[in-house]
Amino acid sequence: MAEFFGSGRQSRLSTLIEGKLNTAKLTGYYESDFLSAAVTSNNNQSNSYSLRIRQAWAQAALNSGWSFTGGQMWSLVTETKKGVDNRSEALPMTIDPQYTVGFSWARQYGFRISKNIGNKAWMAFSVEDSQETIGGHGSTTNFLLGQQGASGGLYNPTANYSYNPSPDFIGKLAFEPGWGHFEVFGIFTDFRDRVYPLGAATKPSATGAFNNSSPDGGIGANMRGTIAKHFDVGLHFLGGNGTGRYGSAGLSDAIVRPDGVLVPVRNYQTLGTLEWHGPRLDVYANAGGEYESRTAFLSSSGKGVGYGSPLFNNSGCGLETPPAATTVTVATPPTSTNPTGGTASIPVPGAVGTPLTNGFNPGGLSNCNGDTRNIIEGTIGFWYRFYNGPKGRVQWGPQYSYIVRNTWSGVGGNPSATENMFFTSFRYYLP
Repeated sequence: MAEFFGSGRQSRLSTLIEGKLNTAKLTGYYESDFLSAAVTSNNNQSNSYSLRIRQAWAQAALNSGWSFTGGQMWSLVTETKKGVDNRSEALPMTIDPQYTVGFSWARQYGFRISKNIGNKAWMAFSVEDSQETIGGHGSTTNFLLGQQGASGGLYNPTANYSYNPSPDFIGKLAFEPGWGHFEVFGIFTDFRDRVYPLGAATKPSATGAFNNSSPDGGIGANMRGTIAKHFDVGLHFLGGNGTGRYGSAGLSDAIVRPDGVLVPVRNYQTLGTLEWHGPRLDVYANAGGEYESRTAFLSSSGKGVGYGSPLFNNSGCGLETPPAATTVTVATPPTSTNPTGGTASIPVPGAVGTPLTNGFNPGGLSNCNGDTRNIIEGTIGFWYRFYNGPKGRVQWGPQYSYIVRNTWSGVGGNPSATENMFFTSFRYYLP
């Protein structure tokens, strides 16, 4: 069913503070938006807690070319337009706040050290937050890699958080030889879980439990340049094991074998961009894709386990199901004193769950376990600036995106899905 929805949640608040010393430039930057909801907030790819902090960092840039930056910021994985400078990130011009498939990024805690070498080359190293996202199906309960947030704590009780043995380590080299901007970078990440060996009855046992670690990572490259003064062309690639969360599609980092051992999933991300820039009009087109390799195993009973197993049942993926009422109940209704005398079964607020409203609870699919093989997106759009001057900037733009998701084949085939999305946005930037 088609849906129309209008919202001001992308509105942003930002503050930039700069100061100059004899030997360094000091910068502080804060940026937030309202694209968050308490029940879905996590830090897998960005800080999504309400009010959502996009960036909050401080930087000391020495005259010698060394820079030191710490706080919540774009990951060093994210492509930049100038050197490795913060606030020069080469972001897709899309209205969609998840950008576009194939774009590699994260906004997370980090500390970055960089060196400017004659404004022709830059090297940078960062230590950043780590999260492992698990996928696949059929795993047993013989492993532990994290837990849900606590209701009385600082994490969302409906989200999962992994026990990270170390931060992610990212290194990058950037070059600007005279035409274009070129980058090569690498990621090192370490996944860990605790394995509870299966006993004779194939039940997990704490006897002999041990920690299992899986060091993984990937390499990537970016290129961006200007042709005929108006056209910007960009290419991006990232490939490796356990790098799924750095892609806009948010694919899985790892799966669990039947024996509880973590196995990373091979992941590839690629994106091509073309932009035309004029005095009032910017036009853009993006084409990107993300891929996850089949990482499947057999359990001791011969069932498929892991990611993309050919034994998974996909026969119900194309069968629509009717909505079903869901009611939260308790075993015995609470009672209280009847104010008119005697006792009666009177509802006590909060003691009995409220049914989900009919008409807002769609039916769920059954026998549909297809894991994503690849997801591809093409996007076109433009921005037109009505006014850009001392009173700020006023602009409007439309965007169209077409997305295809293909799954690994299983029993019942390899279902796929398509999505057509049209966005429009009207923006005013304060001077």
